[in-house]
Formats: sequence, structure tokens, C-alpha cells
Amino acid sequence: MQITAIKRGQTLEISENLDIPDGQAVRIEIIDAQINYEKGKFGDNLEEFRRKHNIAELDIDVDAIFGDVRDKSPGREVNL
Repeated sequence: MQITAIKRGQTLEISENLDIPDGQAVRIEIIDAQINYEKGKFGDNLEEFRRKHNIAELDIDVDAIFGDVRDKSPGREVNL
């Protein structure tokens, strides 16, 4: 079983229910998830995703999918 926890002080906060009886001994292996280390690298992660999944080869017509998503009206007047 693998679970994810967040360390707060000397406590590990687990957000999911564990299907083990009370008093059961468990072994914990700490692995740095590196979630926080990857923040701020969106462009690099996007490039890697596109290379890994060959997005260019999918021949997706972006205009057909997203062409009518944004309102084309000029919007309201802004006073700066």
C-alpha cells in the first residue's frame, strides 16, 4: 500500500482512510515527492510533456476546438 502524507511538525497528516486495524505495526519509508521543487517550471514541464507524448504528431486542429471559446467582443472601456 502506498499513501501520501504531509509533514506538519513531528506529525504526518494522512488524508485517506487506512484499511488496517488499530494497533497494527507499520513500516514507513520517507520519499521526497519533490512536488514543491517543480513549481515555477511550467514551461519546461510543458515542453517535456509535448516531447514525451508527441503532441505535434497528433494533427490536432486547435482552431476547430477552441475557436469559439473566447468572446470576440472588444469588452468594456478601461480608464487607467
